[in-house]
Amino acid sequence: MPTPAWGTTTPFFLLLLLGSHLLETLALLLDSKNLRNPLPASMQGWLDAETWAKTRAYTQARHRLALFSSTTGLLLLLPFWLLGGFNALDHWVAQFHYSPLLSGVAYIGLLLVGSYLIDLPFTLYGTFGIETAFGFNRTTWRTFITDQLKMVLLSIVLGGPLLAGLLAILYQAGPLAWVYGWLGMTLFSLVLQLVMPRWILPLFNRFTPLADGEPRRAILAYAHSIDFPLTHIFEMDGSRRSSKANAFVTGFGKNRRIALFDTLIQQHTVAELVAVLAHEIGHSRKRHIPKMLVLGMIHTGILFFLLSFLLAWPGLYQGFLMESTPLYAGLVFFGIVVGPIDLLVGLLFKKLSRHFEFEADRFAVETAPEPAALISALKKLAKENLANLLPHPLYVMLHHSHPPLLERIGAMERRLPSPPGQLL
Repeated sequence: MPTPAWGTTTPFFLLLLLGSHLLETLALLLDSKNLRNPLPASMQGWLDAETWAKTRAYTQARHRLALFSSTTGLLLLLPFWLLGGFNALDHWVAQFHYSPLLSGVAYIGLLLVGSYLIDLPFTLYGTFGIETAFGFNRTTWRTFITDQLKMVLLSIVLGGPLLAGLLAILYQAGPLAWVYGWLGMTLFSLVLQLVMPRWILPLFNRFTPLADGEPRRAILAYAHSIDFPLTHIFEMDGSRRSSKANAFVTGFGKNRRIALFDTLIQQHTVAELVAVLAHEIGHSRKRHIPKMLVLGMIHTGILFFLLSFLLAWPGLYQGFLMESTPLYAGLVFFGIVVGPIDLLVGLLFKKLSRHFEFEADRFAVETAPEPAALISALKKLAKENLANLLPHPLYVMLHHSHPPLLERIGAMERRLPSPPGQLL
């Protein structure tokens, strides 16, 4: 089959994709360069030179992997695209004479399988190469394979019907397809938030109610002191996969769960655990999860509105060297084209998320029994997890949902109660 000629929009889409990649590459390089700076004086009291050197090496190793992974993906996408791969795949699927709906599921499904297989070696190296070399990995091969199989099955069980439903709407709903698609995706997201804590997360980790003891009693006493109804406190077996520690809140309403990694419980004092929980409760009290959900819904609506125009634009298909204009292929091309644009939109979401983290920190400092405990907890987490403490501003803008640690500590220290006599 001869390769279709370039469309007039092909160079534009190429520049868009290459520009996005160059921006990501620049951020990684600047972040790696920032690591050459000496250890700040404010860190020398709690971070030794050996740990700082290990942190730098770990961050640089992760950056090299990210750069190699993204570059490899791009170098595989470009020849597939420019040699008519999208068009050839459409011809291959068409020979089976499926309905447009089944053809679309097959077309997109095959591309997703290809993408998964390309990413898999990098996931393996990240887990069993870098994470093992720096002492974090506790994932066995059996756990890794089981996790991958579960994720694939979930993608089929949840993603398959979602994709089929979206294609059905695009084919049959006419001019209002984008509205129905938006509403359907919003409903799916809300249902996912409800089922995630109860049905999906337990497929990968064991969640057990936090055992009775000093940590649980202190946490409940704190929650009672701020009149916060707290029933679902869980210990998660994060140590099955990594020695890194963390905590998170998921779900909302009666399905909301606060989970503490077992590694977090092992590495921190009771006061620090209460402070970490106070931070997570701060997210709930400030309604950060519902706010992000609403903004996400608005964002999804804008994307669907844009999708409705691009799917009807021949230039979208010509730019990817297609001889016809199947909607399912347009959905793929929209995802490719909107990715670089959405990267810039993501700056606003990341900035808002960092603002929410500052708010949750402030809530913890103002309400926790020991106001400085969250600072000591975050220092421990940064040290144990080899967190990058000197990220470049561009990398922060593009990728960080949390503010840099030194900024968080500085903001909290300004909120700490003044020692007795200091104001005299």
